[in-house]
Amino acid sequence: MTRIRAMSYNVRYANRNDHHDAWYARRDGVTDLVRFHAPDVVGFQEPLPDQRSDLRDRLPEYELVGRGRRVDDAGEGCPVAVRTDRWAIVDHDTFWLSETPDEPSTGWDASHPRIATWARVESRPATGTSQRRDRSSFVLINTHLDHRGSRAREEAARLLRRRIPELADAEREDSTHDPVVLLGDFNCIAESTPLSVLTDGNDDRSGPRLKDAAANAELRHGPTTSITDFTELIANRRIDHVLVSPAIEVAAFATLADRDDRGRYPSDHLPVLAGLDL
Repeated sequence: MTRIRAMSYNVRYANRNDHHDAWYARRDGVTDLVRFHAPDVVGFQEPLPDQRSDLRDRLPEYELVGRGRRVDDAGEGCPVAVRTDRWAIVDHDTFWLSETPDEPSTGWDASHPRIATWARVESRPATGTSQRRDRSSFVLINTHLDHRGSRAREEAARLLRRRIPELADAEREDSTHDPVVLLGDFNCIAESTPLSVLTDGNDDRSGPRLKDAAANAELRHGPTTSITDFTELIANRRIDHVLVSPAIEVAAFATLADRDDRGRYPSDHLPVLAGLDL
């Protein structure tokens, strides 16, 4: 059994109207938080190209992959970051949450293009061995559902559920599928339809169900919301989630309410962190 710590963190795009909460004032707080909690894998939401560059520069322990949601890598991204001392990314790609997922596009009633970035992650071999059978692997998916389009959120959840079996179908000697960890800002709470589409075992829309790490954790810690206005928490709005394959055991789930050295939250979202046993 392999323990991993998986974080989802919406870092807020670099908005020129954020004034004293502009990205340059927050970026060290964001990356210091990540380095302190030292997750094995992170899914970031909303960073623009320059922000993705800042994350790479300030998180040298991680390999970060993922593109922007618009043509030519422009726009917000959903990059994934993986600790290089324990893990290696062996494959990765991005698809769009739309009726044409293999090309830049906006789906259904979404206000913007929305994407999911995935990576197949494999543990680095122990010292003195290079055999694949000695390694753990899983599929990491990071996404950001639309904040306005209710149909877009629901259809995106259906698309994700259909895509998961394809992504988890690694070439393994035992013919089993890789476990899946789905991270993201879903722009809806756990009781909403999109989450039900992904977690309902009786759903007939194809694809395996996932389970909500927060609902299945042995230990829960932190606020019941993941939304802030940089100074205060906005109650009962945990819209950032970690969903996992049923076989993955969830040891702990936390919503991290760390403030930066300004005494403010580094983003308008709190990161969520799950301790998982593969």
